Amino acid sequence: MNQTRREIRPHLSRRNFLKRSAAATGAALAASAARGVHAAGSDKIRVAMVGCGHRGTQDAIYCLRSAPGVELYAIADMFQDRVDESLRGLRREVPDKVNVPAGRVFLGFDACEKVLAMSEVDLVMLLTPPGFRPQHVADAVKAGKHIFMEKPGAVDPAGIRSLLRSADEADKKGLSIVVGTQQRYAPQYLEIIQRIWDGQIGEIRMLKAHWICHMVNWHFAHRQPGWSDMEWQIRCWPFFTWLSGDHLVEQLCHNIDVCNWIMKSTPESCIGLGGRQVRTGPEYGNIYDHFTVEYLYPSGLTMLAMAAQMEGVTEKVDNTIEGTRGIARVSRASASIEGEKPWRYAGGHDTGDLAMHGALIRSIREKKPINECRRLATTTLTAILGRMSTYTGLALKFDWAMNESKLELGPKRLTLGELPVEPVAMPGKTKLV
Repeated sequence: MNQTRREIRPHLSRRNFLKRSAAATGAALAASAARGVHAAGSDKIRVAMVGCGHRGTQDAIYCLRSAPGVELYAIADMFQDRVDESLRGLRREVPDKVNVPAGRVFLGFDACEKVLAMSEVDLVMLLTPPGFRPQHVADAVKAGKHIFMEKPGAVDPAGIRSLLRSADEADKKGLSIVVGTQQRYAPQYLEIIQRIWDGQIGEIRMLKAHWICHMVNWHFAHRQPGWSDMEWQIRCWPFFTWLSGDHLVEQLCHNIDVCNWIMKSTPESCIGLGGRQVRTGPEYGNIYDHFTVEYLYPSGLTMLAMAAQMEGVTEKVDNTIEGTRGIARVSRASASIEGEKPWRYAGGHDTGDLAMHGALIRSIREKKPINECRRLATTTLTAILGRMSTYTGLALKFDWAMNESKLELGPKRLTLGELPVEPVAMPGKTKLV
């Protein structure tokens, strides 16, 4: 893609980015080997944030609260105002756990590699838009850092394959990778899924995953005067497929993960329909506003996945599992079973976030690594497959996407300059790659 000569920061080609990352992470590896798993002579866990958005800041708060002796040591983002806003929130919520002087704040496309070069950092939180995540994970593993990363893991099959390579390397190095699928730690999900496995709803007949909500503008501003194409897209990243994967991947992957969890497998194929009916203006980038995808598991069972971001619709964010003797429903707020053996979760509201981060810190201190990278990779690919099917209008197989698809989104060079928006996908016309 064409880039403007007027740049705020030097551009990085993918090749140069890899070379620079390798040099920085190689130095960090040597330092990590010299000092042990974390801060030598101390039980303190020093954490670095890479990405300072609203959700990332919440993740950091949970992480810092999850155990004693955990401190935020460094922070990285593209933009100073995002750092400033995040630090204000962190210092308000966990003031005694934030130890980030100006010298440990890093900005720009190379901010992540600067964090990874710090031998004092034990745990890196990868909280950027998911289009950047596979490379950041690879660099962090190379640097010998434990990782928390938000979902989804990638936006294309090339990124998924990178994650799987990183998962293998993390195992070799004894590194923990915990991912932001907090339902896996939430008590209502743990209990209802065990009841499903125990046969309380009989044989499963169908699974449903829903993330239907009002139009989402979140806290993202519309394009401001003076922003380059790249700055606009990064700041408003949910509206661009190369950064977010579209909301089927970015949001519904949570509920797709629950279905894969229940089935203990991924689907083998899918066919999807969707479009862009409400958010049609250029300010909404190139994503869709609704999806419906039918997935088929190897057992012959179907998962119906529905996602929408439209004003005035009935909101529904949950999972429904239909069985021969009952129906199970679970969300972040509740869990219940209707049928021959009715049941309702009686515990308090628990998102699972605190337990998730606590498990990560405990795994580092006890030197018992947790590696959830493969699971996030396959869940993310399940969602990506649905998006690819919807964008092209074609029925697709999971194995094809995993092993043969050449799709790799994103620009060839990372520079705060010109970056034309890719056309909105058109089923029947958009090429399958």
